[in-house]
Amino acid sequence: MKKLLLAVLLLAGTCLSPVLAQQGKTDGNDARAQVMLLGTFHFAYPNLDVVKTEKSDQLDINSPESQRDIARITSQMATFKPTKIAIEVRPEKQARLDSLYQAYLEGRYELGVGEEYQLGFRLAKQLGHPRVYAIDTWGNLDAYQKPGSKDFEVREDKAAHMEKFWEYMQATVKARHEAKQKLSGKQVPTLYQKVKEMNQPEAIRKDLENYFREAFQYEAQPYDYTGVDWYSASWFNRNLRIFRNIQRITESPEDKILVIYGAGHLGPLQQAVDSSPYHELVPAYKVLR
Repeated sequence: MKKLLLAVLLLAGTCLSPVLAQQGKTDGNDARAQVMLLGTFHFAYPNLDVVKTEKSDQLDINSPESQRDIARITSQMATFKPTKIAIEVRPEKQARLDSLYQAYLEGRYELGVGEEYQLGFRLAKQLGHPRVYAIDTWGNLDAYQKPGSKDFEVREDKAAHMEKFWEYMQATVKARHEAKQKLSGKQVPTLYQKVKEMNQPEAIRKDLENYFREAFQYEAQPYDYTGVDWYSASWFNRNLRIFRNIQRITESPEDKILVIYGAGHLGPLQQAVDSSPYHELVPAYKVLR
């Protein structure tokens, strides 16, 4: 029994040591790399989420007012003095991202309207950074996706079951959004007002809370975990993978990483950063004044 216990302890030490060595740290009491998570809406309005933004509610990102707001945000983020800036682009597009950023530095690329360019590229140039880091990814959808499909195609044996769930999920999310819109009215806030509000602790808490509402509780039959399993794979697993990519670009306890991301990700990403023995969470709302 003692030999078995010793073998388990040795195995645990073997598994953990490379991770700690890779981070250049020995325990959670050492200096930690700082991470600031800046949540935004998607400036380009791709409307890929369940709730779409009507054209009349979309901000003109290139308007003088929006450009002033963007300059204000980048100026405030600069006070964090980030050593790296990470954005919502997948790592396999890093080479393309590097090419665009280099062209921007040389005056050969006019910034696109997306927040990854308007905020990420702009601030990186201002701070003299050599690159901007791509850290986005999808969750593990293997249990739902057709093997070998390039774009997401649901497996035939799950199609009917999941279609019912997705219809229910979309209906409940839209109903909640419409109720919220009625309470808040139709006034469209400025870009700065929207970003500032999205980064307030209460807004982040409420946004995360929504992932545990009706669709999470969906059951096709008693003790069925349809909603739980879908959100685990598509959302919570995705955010843990994004955090793993933040870990991958962390090279030193002196790193100060600014992560610019869709505000919906703030809740799970904050939990991951705050729980990490190698990172320290620096709230963005404290510099958005």
